[in-house]
Amino acid sequence: MADHLTANGKEIKVHNLQCIDLSNPDMHESAALLRKACMESGIFYVINHGMSQEFMDETFAQFKRFFDLPMEEKMKLVWNNNLRGYRPSNEAFIDDNNKQKVDFGEIFHIGVDVSEDDPHAHDFLYGPNVWPPADLLPEWREAMEKYHQEATNVARKIGRIIAVALDLHEDFFDQPELIGCSSNANYTNIIHYGVHEAHVLKDVAGAPPHRDMNLITLLATDDIWGLQICKEENAKSQVWEAIAPVKGAYIVNVGDMLEMLTNGIFRSILHKVVVVNQERYSAATFICPNHDYIIKCLPTCTSNENPPKYPTVRTGQYLYNRFNQ
Repeated sequence: MADHLTANGKEIKVHNLQCIDLSNPDMHESAALLRKACMESGIFYVINHGMSQEFMDETFAQFKRFFDLPMEEKMKLVWNNNLRGYRPSNEAFIDDNNKQKVDFGEIFHIGVDVSEDDPHAHDFLYGPNVWPPADLLPEWREAMEKYHQEATNVARKIGRIIAVALDLHEDFFDQPELIGCSSNANYTNIIHYGVHEAHVLKDVAGAPPHRDMNLITLLATDDIWGLQICKEENAKSQVWEAIAPVKGAYIVNVGDMLEMLTNGIFRSILHKVVVVNQERYSAATFICPNHDYIIKCLPTCTSNENPPKYPTVRTGQYLYNRFNQ
């Protein structure tokens, strides 16, 4: 792997991540590697996760099929209040911290699909998905639902290793209100970044610096990089390092909910996306508990010397508050 990657003429140092092999039969060895990664930087790769390269290649081809549609067709599927559907790339804003225009790329949001008559159908980040007509994109809905479910299955495998790393029962995160629940708030963002004209490129940034609000995030990418992390976010001069894509691997990062559960033992990493001016595709699956789960520090992560330092909060309220910031 290269020591540096290039973005718009600038060289960025590459941060070498710990690699967790999900096929390793030694759970405690994997847990030790994961614990070290989560304490030091809050981000790692997972390999041998059970999704074949053929499946991933076909899924990314399906991503492209949607984003290649005429804009008028995509706009018929514009996202709703529950963050389902299509968000065009021209929905950018000026980031208050660096005064740059931010372009998140064009995104299609999906999540756990429920019927309109579900009593929670209009809860935040929960409800019916928005789909293109089957005659426009045959089998696209089925492909996206399968991908979202497969990514969630990978998250459950990771959750078992996290549990062991925290001295919990291996199935802790499989309990119904956490990753093992069909009514959780998991959602997937399918993302397409285009190419900007050279004269405007210097004024456009990708996603601004932020920390994810969920438990963990699973990022699948093509061969084009764009993710950067900052391990010391409170430093006077922040140092940003690139995360290189690895063929067949997921990039997984800790979110704020897991940091809160672990009382700060695991770190939610500050990260951003830079515009490298190459067309690229990715999919980020955000793993969350269900809306009624109470986030509070785990007993195995607290002591007299390390009392709870995060407030107790309900998942649904926390997500709503964070999004409205």
